[in-house]
Amino acid sequence: MDQARRLRAKTDVAPTTIAFASGKGGVGKTNVCVNTAIGLVELGKRVLIVDLDIGMANVHILLNAAQSKTMVDSVKTRTPLASSVQKDVHGVDILHGGSGLDTLVQFSEADMQFLMRELEVLTTYDYVLFDMGAGATDTSLRFIEGCDEMFLILTPEPTSLMDGYAYTKLVHRQSPDLPIGVIVNRAQSGEEALQCYERMEVACRQFLNKPIRFLGFLPDDASVRKAVIAQVPFYQFDRKSDISWRLERILTTLTGTPPKPRHFMDRLIGNLWQQWKRV
Repeated sequence: MDQARRLRAKTDVAPTTIAFASGKGGVGKTNVCVNTAIGLVELGKRVLIVDLDIGMANVHILLNAAQSKTMVDSVKTRTPLASSVQKDVHGVDILHGGSGLDTLVQFSEADMQFLMRELEVLTTYDYVLFDMGAGATDTSLRFIEGCDEMFLILTPEPTSLMDGYAYTKLVHRQSPDLPIGVIVNRAQSGEEALQCYERMEVACRQFLNKPIRFLGFLPDDASVRKAVIAQVPFYQFDRKSDISWRLERILTTLTGTPPKPRHFMDRLIGNLWQQWKRV
């Protein structure tokens, strides 16, 4: 994706592009991506989600939005990419990759030139978040290579760590200078999240000579399931939940904007709820 990097260099104000990735499915990657986008919008940022989870695309489901035209549709019909962007879904814009995107390597040279020209629509945003499919493909690696950073979503399970490391190894081989951050999802405690990150960090440092950074963690919170059923992002569903507060800490790491202090009762209720779940 060297063309994408050159395209960004042409603009005075380039968006921050982040690939949300995981080594395996079922770790909550799309939910983390969607709610990060919602949190950025709440901070006054213009945000676009590009749904590249081919075959398992569900950004529109979490946001209760009908799926629209796709990036592939735009390329094949030579219509402006902007016409395929769904506007203002909970404040976020969405661009669906399309099921044919996994055959991107089969695009003609004219197709690729058209796509690269049309990607200039991305420069109108502050943040562009790519929801990648679980596992690595040639197509996903090409998109990740063009991003500013990759956020690797892990859960404390050993399978998530093993698959996450394998994924990181492939990305590092393709893009050795790409910064990588880790978000631990569904952690029972901050201690468990740190242990998960430290195991990944040690493996990346010892075997890949690759530094990674800890972005934060999201707890296993009952409000997430309720939010998914309601098709409302958890950050909007319950702003007082512990997971929403933890998301704000991640947003602080990302943007430098400090989170709003929680009221004493919010902190107390959140702590009691976490303690009850451990009993």
